[in-house]
Amino acid sequence: MDRDNNQPYLIRYYLFLKDRGNFPFNIVLHKILKSDQDDLHDHPWPWISIVLKGGYWEHMVRKKRPQWRGFGSISFRSSRTLHRIQLRTDVEDNELPCWTLFVMGPKGRVWGFVKDGTWIENETYLTNRQRRQVVQHISSTD
Repeated sequence: MDRDNNQPYLIRYYLFLKDRGNFPFNIVLHKILKSDQDDLHDHPWPWISIVLKGGYWEHMVRKKRPQWRGFGSISFRSSRTLHRIQLRTDVEDNELPCWTLFVMGPKGRVWGFVKDGTWIENETYLTNRQRRQVVQHISSTD
C-alpha cells in the first residue's frame, strides 16, 4: 500500500521466501503501479532488477537526466544507491504498470531517503512526511 493514503503502489509476489530471516537473498516479482515520490531513496540491501514488461525512468544522483529502463533492462545497485522511479504515462496521464524481477541481496542497513541533501532513516522520513501532509490539509480547509 501507498505509504500515505492506502493506495496500492506496488504488488510484491514472493517467488522464493516470504520471510527469509537471515537467508542471504530473496527473489520477488514486482508489479509497480505508481511512481516513487520526489525524494530519492536507497534500499537495505544490494539488488538486481530485470524489467519484464513495461518500463520506467530511473532518476539517480549521479545522472543529470533520468535513464530509461525498458523491457530486458538489467540494473545492479548497491544498498547505498539513491534513486527513484517514474512510470510512463498514457495520453490521459495515467501511469502504466511495470513488471520487474527483483533480487535482494543480504540486508546490511535500513531504508532511507534524502531530503534537502540529508539522508533520513525511513521511519523518521515517513512520519515527518505524514505530519506535513496533515498540516497542509488543515491549512487548505481553513
